[in-house]
Amino acid sequence: MNLELIDSSSTPHPGYGAGSGRIIREEFKCPCGKGVVIYEKDDIPGFRESDVSCDCKDCDEKYKIIRGMASEK
Repeated sequence: MNLELIDSSSTPHPGYGAGSGRIIREEFKCPCGKGVVIYEKDDIPGFRESDVSCDCKDCDEKYKIIRGMASEK
């Protein structure tokens, strides 16, 4: 299922010597609508990491959540 996007931002970052990039942050409603899913990505050369967290315990246990999408575990 697609999650509803609540907010999105992109912040420039000077990088760590390999060039500049940006940090992406997106907030979505969790599947039940009671919490928030946060997606953050470091889009900086050499540091391309991402993280997804859900502040709703029920949805975190029930769903596998990736950027903007949720599926039952």
